[in-house]
Amino acid sequence: MHNKKLITFISSIILTCSLSANDSEGKELFIDASCLDCHETTSFKHREEKVNNFPSLKAKIKMCEFNSGTGWFDDEIDSVSEYLNKTYYHYKR
Repeated sequence: MHNKKLITFISSIILTCSLSANDSEGKELFIDASCLDCHETTSFKHREEKVNNFPSLKAKIKMCEFNSGTGWFDDEIDSVSEYLNKTYYHYKR
């Protein structure tokens, strides 16, 4: 029984660390790609006509990635999506 609790505890620590790494990576990718050259942070406020949930946010980021030619992989798009959602949008997942 103690082993099960220990495994659960360690798993939750690893998950928390990996989520923090994704936020950090997402922020770094966002800054490195100079996204703010085209977007102001005020444009990240809830604009229902463009982005109204997490999947539409991720789709919009994927479109921006394609148009800007950043060369991000899917996991990097995920990281940027997580960062922007956590920082600006706060959509439920």
